[in-house]
Amino acid sequence: MNGQLMKELEELGGEIRPASLKKCDEIIIDQPGFSAVIALWGGHLVSFTPSGQPDLLFQSENKGGEGRFGRRHFGVPVCWPWFGANEEQEDFPAHGLARYFRWEFIEAGRFKNGDVKIVIRLASEDHPLIEEMWPYAFELRQVFRFSSKGFRINFTAANLSDKPMPVSEALHTYFHVADNKTAQVHGLDQVTYVDKFDEGREYQQQGVVTPCNHMDRVYVSSPEECEIHDPDMQRRLIIQTEGSGSTVLWNPGGKLAKKRADMDKEDYCRFVCVEAGNALSDAYVIAPGEIHQLKLKVKHKPLMED
Repeated sequence: MNGQLMKELEELGGEIRPASLKKCDEIIIDQPGFSAVIALWGGHLVSFTPSGQPDLLFQSENKGGEGRFGRRHFGVPVCWPWFGANEEQEDFPAHGLARYFRWEFIEAGRFKNGDVKIVIRLASEDHPLIEEMWPYAFELRQVFRFSSKGFRINFTAANLSDKPMPVSEALHTYFHVADNKTAQVHGLDQVTYVDKFDEGREYQQQGVVTPCNHMDRVYVSSPEECEIHDPDMQRRLIIQTEGSGSTVLWNPGGKLAKKRADMDKEDYCRFVCVEAGNALSDAYVIAPGEIHQLKLKVKHKPLMED
């Protein structure tokens, strides 16, 4: 890693540390108003902790499988270029390829208002296994923006091939809650969702979503903003998206969690996944030479504050 990039990172209160995840490095940012961790393996935003508060993101202690496609449940995994199972190759990993390869750290600095900026990159040409599994050349970038108020992720996918590239995707965010039985998701009232735990039947959401466990729902053509209200932490998380047609809510619930080898039995109680994405009917095609952006913005406020 070049010396100038390391110097710029150090000026942000940052450093590179070895990590246990696939023996790959992590970027650590430590500021007066927050701390953040980015894993270069998979390009995960692992942690974002405002000063004096619990982490906004959940991390499981379960290490998952040791193989390349072994999953762990934490932070903001990138599901791309397919969401869920691959429809053509059953033996391909769930939720695409981006989360299973090492990303490159390419930029550190500040935005004009002082927010911290970190940029990482994944290019298909750097990974022969990707080129074997996916017949389209691409480059992905994530621009992370951090402040004491919250974080933003600008995820960009560029089609570098000469043919249209089909994509379904999600920023599979594991939000940390004290207890998902009391947590609520607001902002999806009257939105149609596909219930994947109920054979893909369609329903219309009535009111707030609670409790937030045992659910696998794709809210199609969803609004660009929703909120998680956590009465036990007295905190609300405002989630805003752009370039996202779908909002996915996921939590395995107790029975399914106990059957998983990659999740401790009580993990499911402490998170709810609210995912910005484009799945099912919201999947799309990137034309040759074109790009698509998916943006996620997360702010935190006290529960009773406007």
